[in-house]
Amino acid sequence: MPKAETDILDLVEHPVFVLEPDASGVPRYAAFNAYACKILGRPCEDILGRTAAELYPGPLGESVFANHCEAMRSGEVMAYETRLPIWGEARLVRTTLRAVCDDSGAVLRLVGSSVAVSGGQDAREAQEAITAQTHEMQNYIELAAHDLRAPMRNVTYIAEMLREDFEDLGDGKLELIDLLEDIGTKASGLISDVLAHAEASSLVHDTVRFDFAELASDVISVLDPMGRTSLTLEAGIVEGDRAATQIILRNLIDNAMKHCASGPNIATQLTLDIRVTDSGDGFFQIVLSDNGTGFSDPALLFLDSGQLRVDSGFGLLGVRRLIHARGGSIKAANAPEGRGAVVTITLPGSLTEDITGEASGAA
Repeated sequence: MPKAETDILDLVEHPVFVLEPDASGVPRYAAFNAYACKILGRPCEDILGRTAAELYPGPLGESVFANHCEAMRSGEVMAYETRLPIWGEARLVRTTLRAVCDDSGAVLRLVGSSVAVSGGQDAREAQEAITAQTHEMQNYIELAAHDLRAPMRNVTYIAEMLREDFEDLGDGKLELIDLLEDIGTKASGLISDVLAHAEASSLVHDTVRFDFAELASDVISVLDPMGRTSLTLEAGIVEGDRAATQIILRNLIDNAMKHCASGPNIATQLTLDIRVTDSGDGFFQIVLSDNGTGFSDPALLFLDSGQLRVDSGFGLLGVRRLIHARGGSIKAANAPEGRGAVVTITLPGSLTEDITGEASGAA
């Protein structure tokens, strides 16, 4: 930015910054006024030219950077909240981004301003903003779960009807009926979890202790009832949002089964590796790897919402929104050697009991 314009920003006794896209369209800090530098405790030279992911370490930077990318893509006014290191301590800050566009509507820059959120009216306004952002997504989840509950119940009823007066000839058909009933029962349980979450946590996110390995195994058994997916799992007891974790896992694993593996029979070829670790700072990390064909462009898939697949249940776009709404992050990459994709997720919570042993085999 021209120096005359940055000098004007320095006259504002309020944190103000400007983001401009680089040659690849990545939003980088082009201006950071003196007041913002002062409360952050860093000189302007350390900030200009960087992305938020480079300025703030870990999940915090990734979450802020994702919001910058979304505002740059949409050109719409965006407001988000996060905890930033201000005056030497983490404080809740509400940031508003407004786009400056050319005559064709292309975003030239984003102008951001931030304000510390405190008690009273600020807290109420923050609650309303968060509720508005997640209202549509939670309604979708609740409606989808209700729509699925009846068909899954019918699956169980059909299995019970088939078992009546069934003559077992030892040809494996009875086992298939048992498998059908098990699928219906487990799927109904997963759907009930989602409904309970939607009904009980419309304004807050439930934090509970749960066995991650058990949750992942239940999800895979519903998606792949024949047990042809090979799973390697390293996890433990997690304290976090169980229902959100279940939705994310189901969609990512379903996406891997549908789109990542090659060949006419995807399920028999799919190998999954899931590892859960504690990231510290109130987050835990999930790394999910598969042996498929990988992503053609991970950056577009997870930063440009227009390129996301939406034909896999809640969809990768919905997964991304669900994660970001909780202050987490998601990123994708192709395996460094050979074929396959690696998806890394961070979510609020912790790994309270680390089980280091690996369980491998069909799931």
